[in-house]
Amino acid sequence: MQMYNIVKQIGISEDLWQESIKKRDAIHDEFDGIDYYRVTKKIGTLGKGSIVTQEGIIFGFPSIARILHLENGIRNAYTQPFYVEEKVDGYNVRVARIQGRIAVFSRGAYICPFSTDRIVDFLDAKKLFDENPDLVVCGEFAGPDNPYNIEHPPYVKEDVRFFAFDLMMMNKHHKIPIDERYKIFDTYRIPTVRRFGQFSASDISALKKVIKELDETGCEGIVMKPTHPAEKILKYVTLGSCLRDIRVTAPLMAEMASEFFTHRIIRAAMFIHEHGNSLEPEVFVQLGRVLLKPVYESVTKAAQDKLIDEKFSLRFREEKNIQKMIDHLYRCKVKFDVLSENKEDAYWCVKFVRKCYASYEILQKHLEGSAHVD
Repeated sequence: MQMYNIVKQIGISEDLWQESIKKRDAIHDEFDGIDYYRVTKKIGTLGKGSIVTQEGIIFGFPSIARILHLENGIRNAYTQPFYVEEKVDGYNVRVARIQGRIAVFSRGAYICPFSTDRIVDFLDAKKLFDENPDLVVCGEFAGPDNPYNIEHPPYVKEDVRFFAFDLMMMNKHHKIPIDERYKIFDTYRIPTVRRFGQFSASDISALKKVIKELDETGCEGIVMKPTHPAEKILKYVTLGSCLRDIRVTAPLMAEMASEFFTHRIIRAAMFIHEHGNSLEPEVFVQLGRVLLKPVYESVTKAAQDKLIDEKFSLRFREEKNIQKMIDHLYRCKVKFDVLSENKEDAYWCVKFVRKCYASYEILQKHLEGSAHVD
C-alpha cells in the first residue's frame, strides 16, 4: 500500500503529505529492507517521532509532564486512583513488527540497529506478534553497555536489559488501558519496569516511602499513570537522579544549554525542601563535586591537548549489525572511533569512544585567552 493511502486515513491530504516530504517534515528511510517515513515535525495529527509504514502508523510516544512537588502535584492532578511504576534511567524505544520483521524504533523514529539486534534476548517476539500483529511495545533499554545513556539503574550491573512500560496499537493514538496492559505483560512474560501498585491522593506518606527507597538505592524516580482517562500521566524524580544527571553531563558543560543544569538544581532544592532533608554541609559538597569537578577535569584535559571523550561498549548477537550500528551513529553525526571488536561467548563485543570536539575546542579558546561577550 502506498504511504499516502496510510496517512489519508487520519485526515492528511495528499498535498499536505507531499509538502511535508518536500520540507523534510517527513523523511523517507530504510533499514535492512524495511521501508518507512520518520516524522520530524508535527503534520496534522501526526506528532513528531511518529513512523509511517506500509502496515500502518506507529504514533510518537508523548512527552510526560513533570512535577517538582510530589504532594501538591498529585493533589492537583488526581481525583481518582492511579498506578505507580519505576521510572527507569535508560533510552525510550517502540518495538513493532514491520514487513514481517521485528524493528525497534528510537524516540526520534530511527530504527536502532543495536536495540533491534538485542530485543529478541528479552521478548518472545514471534509468539507475541503472531498473536498480536498490530501491537507496539513501548519500553526502556537500560544498562551500562548501551550507545546513548551514561547513567543506568543500579541493579543492571553489566550489558543491558529491556523494561516494557506501555502498549499501543498500530494506527491508534491511545495506549491500551492499564489493567489490560498488565495482563498482556504477564501473559507473554514481557519484562517490565517495577510496579508499585495503585495509590490515591490520600496515600502521600506511602508514596514518599517509595521515593525514599528509590533515592537511597540510586534509582531515577516514578511515573504515575491514572485509571481515569481524563487525568494525565506524571513523572517525578529523586534527588540522586538530579545530581547524577549533572555529574555525567558536566564534562560537556561548555557546549550544553545552561537550563539543563539550572533545572536540575531547582529540582534538587524542591526535593530537599519537601522531603525534610536539611541543607547539611555534605549536600553542598555533593553539588560542588558533581558540578565543578567534571568541568575542572575537562579544562585540565584541554590544557594538556587531550580530547574530551566518553567510552562505551556494546554486545551484538549478529556480527552484521555492528556495521549497521556504526553507519547509524555516523548518520546521527556522532563522532567516534571503534577501539576493539571481539567474539565473547554468544556475543560480539565492541568498544567505542565518543569524541567531544565541541567542548574541547571551546575550552581551548578560553585557555588561549580568547575574548568573548556573554
